[in-house]
Amino acid sequence: MGKPMYNFGKNAKEKARQLKQIEKTQKRLAAKKQKTDMANIPNKESEIAEQKPEKDIAKGVGDTQT
Repeated sequence: MGKPMYNFGKNAKEKARQLKQIEKTQKRLAAKKQKTDMANIPNKESEIAEQKPEKDIAKGVGDTQT
């Protein structure tokens, strides 16, 4: 007795499912890594925005107490 051929489609489908699952996992890990890398990069605009009020306060600009 030989091995039945009706499992051929099932095997290919299962292998495709596993490959898709592996690719999704890789994408998920890459996105997570990119997100952490972006969080570690300081934002120049936020640094400038934080420094401007300090400079204005030192100059006396913005005092409304007259």
